[in-house]
Amino acid sequence: MKTAEPVPAITTNESPGELPIPIKRTVTGTIRSPGGAQTEKGNEIWLLTLSDLLMLLMIFFVVLFSLTLQKQPLTGQSHRVDRNITAIAQAAETSAEKDTSSSTAVPPEKEISAALEQALADALNADINQRGLLITRTADVMTLTFPEKIMFDPGQARLKPSSEGVLTKVALFIKSHTDLVVEVQGYTDDTPIRSTRYPSNWELSVDRATQVARDLIAGGVNPEAVSVKGFGEYHPLVPNRTPEEKQLNRRVEIQFSIPPRPSEQKTLG
Repeated sequence: MKTAEPVPAITTNESPGELPIPIKRTVTGTIRSPGGAQTEKGNEIWLLTLSDLLMLLMIFFVVLFSLTLQKQPLTGQSHRVDRNITAIAQAAETSAEKDTSSSTAVPPEKEISAALEQALADALNADINQRGLLITRTADVMTLTFPEKIMFDPGQARLKPSSEGVLTKVALFIKSHTDLVVEVQGYTDDTPIRSTRYPSNWELSVDRATQVARDLIAGGVNPEAVSVKGFGEYHPLVPNRTPEEKQLNRRVEIQFSIPPRPSEQKTLG
């Protein structure tokens, strides 16, 4: 094994008093460390490559682990969304079933109104066929319409004797259904009327409705359940173009309605 040897100094022709310049030679081969251990350059390069590879593997596993953690919450959230969608669909189906059942069921008020309509028609069967009475029903309100020719003479509010029998039957019907609210309404055509007693059709319509209400009360109907209104010519059934249409508009209507039950009044209040 070769060792570094001191290189003799080369002297030049220099003037006296100047020091010689030393020249060192570069020696290749193995270099001994201060502690006596020997190290080769190839070993150092291999260790650097191995450390870089280990670092890349560690980074790869860290990235893979982070991706796994990110996927777990998303999966749980998707399951929760699926459960929420299922719950909403079930609630919608239940609501639809309730709506269908409620739509097919007949409300009690309509059943009562239908029964009252049938009872009034049975009570006035002969008069409906012979005198042209009309029974109609809208929601929980039932209306009995009397043409003018049955009740009054033109321009008058005195009841005809022929109206006594039918009004007696109506009074009996009302007394047998004490929970009914009765409203008597008078109507005329648009033919102007000017007299000392009736300055307009409005007064005539109110007086006719009042006479019918008085007759019902005389037949035993509770006055507290009866009210009166007059509309004159302002609510015609048909246009007042012909005498036949005017005759249809001259009428008296008795409306029967069912008052709201105590539970419904509390709810509305």
